Amino acid sequence: MKPAIFFFLSLGLLAMPLARAENSMPSPTVESVVRPVMNLSVQEAERLAEPTHAQVTVTRAASGVGIDVAIEAGPAGFPGVHFTSPEVVYDLSGTGYVEARIVNTGEHIISATLRIDNAGGKGSSAGSVYLKPGESGTARAYHASPRKGSGPVDPAAISRILLFLGKNEKVARSFRIEAINAGGRPGDQAPTNPDLIRVKPRAGALFGGTAPFNAEKQLLARAGAGAEIADNIAGKPIAVAFTGQPAQNVLIRPVRGFWDLGHFLQVTVRVKNTGSAPAALTAQLTSRGGVSDLGILDKPLAPGATVDLVIPFIPKTPFEIISDPEQEQLEHKKSWGVKEAPGSRFTSHQTTGVLLQSDNAAKPASFQIIAITAGMPAPVPAPAWLGQRPPVAGDWVKTFEDNFDGSTLNTAVWNTYADNWWDKRVGFSKDNILFGGGFARLRIEKRDGFHNDDPNGRPTQFATGWLDSYGKWTQRYGYYEVRVKLPTAPSMFPAFWLMPERGPSDWPKHRRTDTKDGGMEFDVFEGQSMWGPYRTTFGAHWDSYVKYHKSAGTSFHYNLPDKDGFLTIGMLWTPGHISVYSQGRKGGSWDSPRVGSVQSYLIFDLLPGGFEYDPLDPATLPADLVIDYVRVWQRKDLATPDDGPKSLK
Repeated sequence: MKPAIFFFLSLGLLAMPLARAENSMPSPTVESVVRPVMNLSVQEAERLAEPTHAQVTVTRAASGVGIDVAIEAGPAGFPGVHFTSPEVVYDLSGTGYVEARIVNTGEHIISATLRIDNAGGKGSSAGSVYLKPGESGTARAYHASPRKGSGPVDPAAISRILLFLGKNEKVARSFRIEAINAGGRPGDQAPTNPDLIRVKPRAGALFGGTAPFNAEKQLLARAGAGAEIADNIAGKPIAVAFTGQPAQNVLIRPVRGFWDLGHFLQVTVRVKNTGSAPAALTAQLTSRGGVSDLGILDKPLAPGATVDLVIPFIPKTPFEIISDPEQEQLEHKKSWGVKEAPGSRFTSHQTTGVLLQSDNAAKPASFQIIAITAGMPAPVPAPAWLGQRPPVAGDWVKTFEDNFDGSTLNTAVWNTYADNWWDKRVGFSKDNILFGGGFARLRIEKRDGFHNDDPNGRPTQFATGWLDSYGKWTQRYGYYEVRVKLPTAPSMFPAFWLMPERGPSDWPKHRRTDTKDGGMEFDVFEGQSMWGPYRTTFGAHWDSYVKYHKSAGTSFHYNLPDKDGFLTIGMLWTPGHISVYSQGRKGGSWDSPRVGSVQSYLIFDLLPGGFEYDPLDPATLPADLVIDYVRVWQRKDLATPDDGPKSLK
């Protein structure tokens, strides 16, 4: 018997049948009973918990119940403890979750995370608890609610249990683990916080007609304003009144949680002036992220007149990424967002209300709100240059074009295989790049296989397509434009991006593509299907992806589709400057000496997950990222001999 096994058994901590060596015990019957995974009240129980970093120490609790974990200030990313042994698995068959009862014994707020893993990354789940000093609480990880990039946990074969905090270099923190238990029933899912529920309004109707409405819960009049519905009957107009006092407003909100307006790009408020003098109303959407741009009437509304007041999701003013050359040199400065402005942080899938204000607070005014409806703006004719040339003057030459009009991939410029650092469930397959109708489709589907179609490679549960031009085509600077349609299935994370490629061909790929020393990752767009098909990111990453990683950009870039539902997104890259265009309109820009200056290659991908997502649901697959074209131009005075095709080695 291995020493580790002997130590665990000698302490009586493998309380059968809760934990076992593999195949040593039958599974328990299915019951909803909370029972201990291990006994933390025995002598030397602290020896079960192995510190994850040198700045972590573990001792037995003075009370004899549980173990104390102390974390010194320091650079560790996720300091804490783990309960693991290469010879033991925890057999928690018949349960739905693992939970840890934790006490914050320190002087600072902590967020403690419990994580459970199967061996080999096959399954992983986590749950957190937020605790003020002295507070106790429970972190719970459900077997059937996997972490990002993982499958559900097999409760019969849990190989590791971890408890950790986030990185903190400035203050010491501590917590006590009083118990680790298992409970629930197989298939239990993490409960949804009702305050975070997203409701998609039928046909976009937020108010009016047959849309349900509860005035008591959904109307909030502030600072002396008035708002009511006659007899609280749905379908009746809302009477809104302002007395002329400052800061008055009326908020019309969901019953609970958020309105999910991700499939729309504007909200229209139908309003009638019920006062005796001309008056105007402004409207704005509130969200978990921030407020939208304002909906403003062109002129005051005459008494008795009715008008549609439109609130746009796309801000009227292009965003500007904050740039301070001195700040950019600071090691601790990690990211640059956009200057605060209406609409700069609006999250349409988490809309919390419609905010109404009189535009003349000095005078009384009254209105009826007849209807509030989410919808789409009318398609805007594309400018003549779109798809034909860059948006700015210069001596430009088209250097790359693929319209995907054929039935096969141009392998002289595209690779179909690469490392997958993001989701080990998913493999890249050439069979998941489809052609037809003048489009290429990267398709993700539930299909067992092997990553990169290599039978000797990693087994995978899902297959998707991948395209990149590494080793085959690069360019420094230029204008890059794509026309795409984004998938809407849950958990989709499509993207078009550039990565640096430089140095001798015998350098390893990680060195050739490093974002240090002038290299930069450019995210022309990244989508998250949780946001809907029209909102994307735009940004840049540099100084590698670990300790010194930095970034600049926005996750609030709304795109107007054309009549066919496609987005045409472009990035202009010149020395010290990048900007993004959508359907020919400039969406925003960043000027900085740190803008990348290294040859870069092209990447299209479609993966699950991302940084905000709903769970991946195989029943909604397959899903496609549809690519109409990618076109690149170069300004002649910026061209270099390294631009263009590469000799294949």
